[in-house]
Amino acid sequence: MDYTKYKYLLIILFAILFSCSESDDSNTLPLAITVSKFETSYNQVKINWELSRPKGVIIQELTIQRQAKNSENEFVPFEKIANLPSNETVFVDNEVPYNSEVSYKIVITYADERISPAKIAVLESENKIFSRDIVKFDKVPFQVLKDPNQTDVYHILDKESTGFLKKYNSVQNKLTDTKAFKDGSLLNNKFQIVNNNEIFLADTKGVIYKINNNNYQTIATYSCKITNRLNAFSVLGNIIYYQDKDTWCYYDTNTGININTGWGSNADYLEPYNSTKLFALYCYNGNNGLNIFEFTSGNCTSSSCSRTSYNHSNTLLQANSIDANIFAWNTSKSKIITSINGCIFNINDFKIEKRLYDITGKHYFQFAFDNQDNLYATVQGEKTIHKFNPNYELIEVIKTKLYPFYPMVTNNGLKVIGGYESASYWSFEYGYSFDFNIKCAIETF
Repeated sequence: MDYTKYKYLLIILFAILFSCSESDDSNTLPLAITVSKFETSYNQVKINWELSRPKGVIIQELTIQRQAKNSENEFVPFEKIANLPSNETVFVDNEVPYNSEVSYKIVITYADERISPAKIAVLESENKIFSRDIVKFDKVPFQVLKDPNQTDVYHILDKESTGFLKKYNSVQNKLTDTKAFKDGSLLNNKFQIVNNNEIFLADTKGVIYKINNNNYQTIATYSCKITNRLNAFSVLGNIIYYQDKDTWCYYDTNTGININTGWGSNADYLEPYNSTKLFALYCYNGNNGLNIFEFTSGNCTSSSCSRTSYNHSNTLLQANSIDANIFAWNTSKSKIITSINGCIFNINDFKIEKRLYDITGKHYFQFAFDNQDNLYATVQGEKTIHKFNPNYELIEVIKTKLYPFYPMVTNNGLKVIGGYESASYWSFEYGYSFDFNIKCAIETF
């Protein structure tokens, strides 16, 4: 055999040996998943991966699993959200949960036929985590009120535990201040902002706090005489008007004089309308309505406090037209919307202009007007907010990730306090409690 033929035989032999070795190596490589890209946004998470699969390994199932939670200590199992073809290498989640931490992993069930009998095993990729800062609450707040001076600041009443007043800055998307009280169960369901810079909050035993709405420092504390329970109050000038169950009383903050007038009064909510007038809501069956009372300077004496009533319409209202737990003013305070039916009253004649329920057939939880008198209404039991124009035409249906409770109109767009579960509320009129043990968060869009 000459040298040339010998050389060619050696080349062929080495090629055969190398090919066999390479084939053997590929058959012994393990099954492997490598996440190559993980992209996140508010509405979407996209995962790309590479799969190294040796011969003799049969993929029986390829799934995407997801875990959503709001704290490290929270135990939440992974759930299967997609079952994909075995050769797939990309997945897009268009229904990302609104949680602080959302984790994803790729899970493969496979049969290794290189072993006899074939072995069934499971392989998981590394976890990929989408993290974001979310403002959360353990329960649904009782009241959410925009600051009159700072359009991107909201004050939130949380009656959990000792009770808290919390300040939310929508630009920073965080709570910037918190004030604690002694017993949240005693606090009135509503606070009031007076003179644009003072928050008044009362408890059922007659303690009324005057708080600076900028720094949450207590300016003064007043103790009103109570024989039963304080269930409604308001402030005009130096006078605190309040109800001791069904009796009209007042307290002069300048002199400390506390007078029980003996007048019967059964308002379910009071607040200042302007510098001389109080606005009142009456919610129970047979006394369903609203009123404005005027107190002129000097008409409160040491034994009485006279007032003028402006509602003489005596309009007969349908049930569920007024609710002290559900109401909002438009910017000019010429209209108010209230109740699950979305009844809009004109304050000039105290008559209903429109019922949103008649338009949509939906019940609502809360409302908010913007500066153009567009109206945002959170739909009960749905992940939906309705937007109406000033003519009460439904112009937009806004989808949310949480069940929306309190809409908040800010310079940075719409935000909403929503729940991880839905809340069902029927009516103040029939004694339904406005107290929902539902974890919730501020949803941004």
